[in-house]
Amino acid sequence: MKKVTIVVPTYWTWPTNVNGRKVESIFDHPTPLDMDGTLARTLESFKKLSYPNFDVVVISAATNKQIRAEVEKKVKEIIDRFKNDFDIIQFSYTQLDRLKERLWDLGYDKILDEINLENYNNIRNLQLIVSHLKESDVVVGIDDDEIITDKDYLKKAIEYVGTEYKGVKVAGVAGYYLDEKGNHRLNLDDHSYSDNLFDKKHYLMDLTFEMLDKCEDRLVRSPVVFGGNMVIPRSTFEEVSFDPYNTRGEDIDYLINARMEGMYFFLDKELNVVHLPPSYDTAHNGFNLSKLKQDILRFVYEKEKLEQVKKHDDLNNIDIEELMPYPGSFFDNKLYKDAEEKLMKMLVKKDARREAVEFVKMAKRRAVELVPKYFEFRLLWKDMMKNIKDDCKLKNYLQ
Repeated sequence: MKKVTIVVPTYWTWPTNVNGRKVESIFDHPTPLDMDGTLARTLESFKKLSYPNFDVVVISAATNKQIRAEVEKKVKEIIDRFKNDFDIIQFSYTQLDRLKERLWDLGYDKILDEINLENYNNIRNLQLIVSHLKESDVVVGIDDDEIITDKDYLKKAIEYVGTEYKGVKVAGVAGYYLDEKGNHRLNLDDHSYSDNLFDKKHYLMDLTFEMLDKCEDRLVRSPVVFGGNMVIPRSTFEEVSFDPYNTRGEDIDYLINARMEGMYFFLDKELNVVHLPPSYDTAHNGFNLSKLKQDILRFVYEKEKLEQVKKHDDLNNIDIEELMPYPGSFFDNKLYKDAEEKLMKMLVKKDARREAVEFVKMAKRRAVELVPKYFEFRLLWKDMMKNIKDDCKLKNYLQ
C-alpha cells in the first residue's frame, strides 16, 4: 500500500490590533495571529478519509521575521488537537534551520538561498523535500482554506499516478477547486470583450475549464493544475522541482517544468476539494496592484523560460498550443504591451506610463537573468534529492 503524505501550507500575519507593521512575504490571505483561521477546519476534514496509510505535514510561514516564533506556537496548538486522529507534524523555521545546516554539511551550499519559507514556490519545494525524507510514495498538496468532503479522496488521488494512461505515463494529477455551491468555473466578470490579456485572465481560465469539461474521460491531459489539489508521485518529485525564481502560479509552472522533462500531468475530474477562502482584511485575493505586478513578473518569466529551454538538448521544447487557451495566451508577444497598458491604468499618478514601461523592462531583464539559474537549480535538485533520501540526521529532524 502506497504511503501518502498530505502537506498543508499555512500562512500567518500580524494580529489585527497591530497596525503599520511591515509585511516581508506576500501571501494571498494570511491569517492574523489573534484569529483561529481555517487550518483546523481543513484538518478536521481529514478525519473522514478512508485510506489508512497517510500522514500530515503542516508547513507554517509568517509574513515577517518578528512573528515566526508566535506562528510556530500558534500552529502547534492547532495541530496538537489532531494528534490522536492521524500522524501529524509541523515544519517551520526551527526545522528549516536544521535542514539548511545539514544541507550545508552535505555540500549543497549553492542551493541554500532557495530553501526557505518566503514565497509559494519555495514552500512547495519544502513540501516535496519533507515528504521525500518521510519516505512517502505520493505527495498530496492541500491548502489551508479547503476541505475534503469525499472519504475516498486519497484512494482516487493515488489511483493513476505513476501508471500509464492511454500510452502516456501519469507524472501527476490535479483536481478542481469547487466553491460552496459545487461549481468549479470562476464565472467572474470575464471581460471577454477586452483585447487585454490581463483583463480577460479569468475568462481564459474558464475557457480552459470548458475545454476540459467537454472531454468525456475522467482523466484528461491538462494545461492547468491547482497547487491546492495536486498529487505528485516520488518518481516525479525526485526529478522535478518547483521553480524558486518565479513569483506566482507555481502550480502551472511545475506542470511546465515537468513537460520539459517529458512528464505529463492530468486533470482528474473526480478528484475535487471544496475551496472556502476567508475574507480577512489581510487578503490579497482581489485584483490589486501588487497581484498585477506579480502576474506580470510571472508571465514574462515563464515566456522567457519557454524560449531558453530551446537551448537545452536534454529537455523538451513546449508547443504553446499545448498550453492554450490558458496559460498559453500569455506567452504571445502582445504580453508586454498588454502588461504596460494594464499597469498604466492601475497606477493613478502623473508618470504612470513611464513607470509601467520601466516595470515591464525590469521584468524582462529579471527573467533573462534568473531563468538560467533555474536550469542550474533543476540539476542541483536532482542530485540533492538522490543523496538526502537516506540521511539519518535529516530524518531525525522530522521526528
